[in-house]
Amino acid sequence: MTDFVFASTDGYQLAGSWFSSPACRGAVLISAGTGIRRQFYSRLAVFLASRGFSVMTYDYRGIGGSRHGSLRGLRADKLIWAERDMTAAWAELSRRAEGRPVYWLGHSLGGQLPGLVEGIERARGICTVGTGVGIWWKMLKPYRWFCLFVWYLYMPLTIALFGYAPARMIRQGQDLPKGAALQWSLWCRSKDYFGKHLGAGRLARMASLRQRWWTIGFTDDPIANWQTIPHMMRFYPGARFQFDMITPAELGLKEVGHHGFFRPGCELLWERLVVFYENAGKSESRDAGEA
Repeated sequence: MTDFVFASTDGYQLAGSWFSSPACRGAVLISAGTGIRRQFYSRLAVFLASRGFSVMTYDYRGIGGSRHGSLRGLRADKLIWAERDMTAAWAELSRRAEGRPVYWLGHSLGGQLPGLVEGIERARGICTVGTGVGIWWKMLKPYRWFCLFVWYLYMPLTIALFGYAPARMIRQGQDLPKGAALQWSLWCRSKDYFGKHLGAGRLARMASLRQRWWTIGFTDDPIANWQTIPHMMRFYPGARFQFDMITPAELGLKEVGHHGFFRPGCELLWERLVVFYENAGKSESRDAGEA
């Protein structure tokens, strides 16, 4: 694994890590959930590299190694993360892949907005984990009531006091820039999540994706559940979806939740991920030949 720094599309310096596979047959970009540092995904990255896929992880601006000083005054929201930081990371992955097939893996937020990434049409396959809409009243109980507290009380008050969202205090990942937290709060309080906030152009770009797409959920995940995942899928009507909702018992585990896919115990699904990327690459190659 090699750590490095690369520039976002506006010059902001982002931190990344590269997991090189000696027998590289493709490259995977892992895009994180809100407030999650790139190191959280290292175990899966090492595994994929051992199976022939080089992997890049990275931090959005204001998070982890891409935080430079105080969050106060940092201009960063989720659309900036997508259209600037994710786009720059995708370009960096493509450069390092040196013409080999490229793939997307998104966790939570990282699976919501790939349609806004410039060049995403080059992805041979997309996999999203724990990716649904964040509408608070669609969360499972009792987490639903915690969301009510966060979006209507905690976030507004702490942002007014500190100029950023101290998410670490309530165990919701890293502290967040003001813009990202306010946007997240707005989306989660809207009945169509970001549907009426993105604008027609962005929604059309998302709808235009045609990739093979595997979306994975877990029955004990209070966030990405039977209601929220299909709702998110509706923003990508052109994608060729495979949707699996998996119980922890199927993996021999007591719990998986919103983050457990990336922890030890889910290796069976990691193997299936390798097969998905392999098959997606073969499928796209055939489609290109027929065209």
